[in-house]
Amino acid sequence: MNSVARFAVLAVLAIASPAAAMAQDAATPAAPAATDANPMSTGNADTYGSLISSFAAGKMADLSTFSSTSTVNCVNVSALKGDASADAAALDKALTDNAAAVTTLKASVSGNAELKAKLEAAACPVDKVVAVTSGADGAFTVYVDDRT
Repeated sequence: MNSVARFAVLAVLAIASPAAAMAQDAATPAAPAATDANPMSTGNADTYGSLISSFAAGKMADLSTFSSTSTVNCVNVSALKGDASADAAALDKALTDNAAAVTTLKASVSGNAELKAKLEAAACPVDKVVAVTSGADGAFTVYVDDRT
């Protein structure tokens, strides 16, 4: 019951918090700088709660709107803000509850040549993608589970 209450609080907080802009992470030299030709950046401004609420609300990006000019932000789950010990358990439950959707998403990402190429160029492992969201600005945020 405590986990359910914690999940509900995280979901409310994630929905209530303003969207954060993704910035280039200076500690990640493998990712190219954002440019018009290959806009890719990494960041850690997201929270466990925002990712979990994306699952709860069924808010995954429509990959058919992705184009060669789309901006992509690759976010490692290990870089998410929050209480890793408690929030990771809630995320694991969300991933288990949505395993079929994650499998379908991975197939969709692999089938989108432009998105897959951008992710591979930025060392963002396609096989570890667990979620893709999009913002009002049209940018895509790809979450990869790098914990294992």
